[in-house]
Amino acid sequence: MKRTVTINYYNKIKSVLPPSEFKCLEGQLKYAPNEKLEALWNIIVAGYPPDFALLNYVKLYDFLQDKAMEYEEALITFVTYPGLSSGILLQKTKWFELN
Repeated sequence: MKRTVTINYYNKIKSVLPPSEFKCLEGQLKYAPNEKLEALWNIIVAGYPPDFALLNYVKLYDFLQDKAMEYEEALITFVTYPGLSSGILLQKTKWFELN
């Protein structure tokens, strides 16, 4: 019998963030589904600040629902704008930019 392992992304996020940063996010993450928290986790481990990840994880999750792509690939393939008042621009890379 094959066992399925479920990763608790809430706990993973809590384990990598300093307690003060996690406390600021905790109320907003408490009721988020684990599937969406996976998107948040991937943005954080990609090196983006937690507040940027919080603003963009739902958009990233929604975008990948009908795509055969992993989070890591999406964060590399798509243009990201981590500046103030900006977010992840989900735009496919043009073929000539790949060279």
